[in-house]
Parts: sequence; structure tokens; C-alpha cells
Amino acid sequence: MSQKISIIIPVLNEAKILEKTLSELQSALGAHELIVVDGGSTDGSVHIAEKYGKVIVSEPGRAKQLNTGAAAAAGDILIFLHADIWLEPGALAAVATALTSGHVGGGFQQKIDGGHFLYRAIETAGNMRGKYLKVFYGDSGIFLRRVDFEKIGGFPEIPILEEMEFSKKLRQLGQTTLVTPHIHISARRWETKGIVRTTLNNWLITFLYFLKFSPAQLTKLYRHIR
Repeated sequence: MSQKISIIIPVLNEAKILEKTLSELQSALGAHELIVVDGGSTDGSVHIAEKYGKVIVSEPGRAKQLNTGAAAAAGDILIFLHADIWLEPGALAAVATALTSGHVGGGFQQKIDGGHFLYRAIETAGNMRGKYLKVFYGDSGIFLRRVDFEKIGGFPEIPILEEMEFSKKLRQLGQTTLVTPHIHISARRWETKGIVRTTLNNWLITFLYFLKFSPAQLTKLYRHIR
């Protein structure tokens, strides 16, 4: 018997991108569940999301929204995504296969929807991060069984890097993996702030995290570059 999958997406004023990403996800969803967790949008995001899945309201904050979505989910398997990404056909089946073959969770191989050659380097770095460091962000997707999500205790409600902290606890439960089909990421962040600047700042935050800088300390840097 196939297990039900719940895809959980936190949003806050994502109307510019949400129609495209949710329409792309719709074709992959089938009988599974999509939950969009809104943190107080004022731009029509809720209206768009209601056309594609279940919408619930949460206090703002990515960790709070992710945990609220998980609490409302009916699936045996949970997939957490950002609002500006979509999955290729076959991705949900690949998740189910990975979880039945001994992995506790993981993410997806990345593709950035842009033609610049630097995007290929960023994709490679992101895939290496997932494969070797076992760190998964929402832009690579995070999947696991509900029972393991509950063992971990959900996402820590900290100002930043909740996904890195969650990844640490996930890899303590067992082996993680990156699967294909790919996850597609909008290039909007790099186009807005600049490819080199955005990438170097993101890598700096990750590097400082591994040097044991606290999420509270890194929040100041994150706010500076947004």
C-alpha cells in the first residue's frame, strides 16, 4: 500500500512566484496533499494557494510555519519546500523509494532556472552540501517520515538556520540521501541581489555556522544581506 505524502510550503507575500510554482507542483501531486502555510501575507498569496491545496494560517517565522503545517498534515511522509521551487515528475515516487530502501530522509538534486554558467557551479555546491555535509535547506527540499519528524521534535524555532539544525538531528537518525528527479529553483534571489554577492554571503553564513557561530549571531549577518 502506497503511503500518503504531504508537501508543506511556508509563504509570506509570495504572490509574484506562487502561481508558477504551485501550478508546476500540481501535475506531480496526484492523490497526495499540498499544504501552504501562510504567515500573514497581504499580497494575494492566500488566494493563489487556495486554488492548489489546503491553506492554513500561522504566526510568521519559517520554523513556526513548517511545524504548523506538519501538525495539520495527513501524510505518512512529509516534504518541506520553499515557495519558489517545483519538482520534476517522478520526484514523489523517488522519495518513497528512498525511504523504503533504508534512508531516513534527505533532499533533491538541484537545478536553478537560469542560464548563467555560475548557476551550474551553485547547483554543484548545493548538491555536494547535501551529499557530503548532509545539510538540507528548503531549496533542496527536505523529506522524511512523519514518525521521524516527531522524533526530532520538529524544526527549532530559532531566528535563522532552522533547516541546518533540523538536518543535524535528521542525520543522527540514520543515512540520508539526495534523489532525482530534480528540484527546480527560481533564480529570482540571485537576479535581485547579484549572483556572486548572494552566493558568497550564503556560503559565509554556512561556513560560520560550522565554526559554531550561533544562529542569533548569524541573524545579524543574514538581515544585512537580505
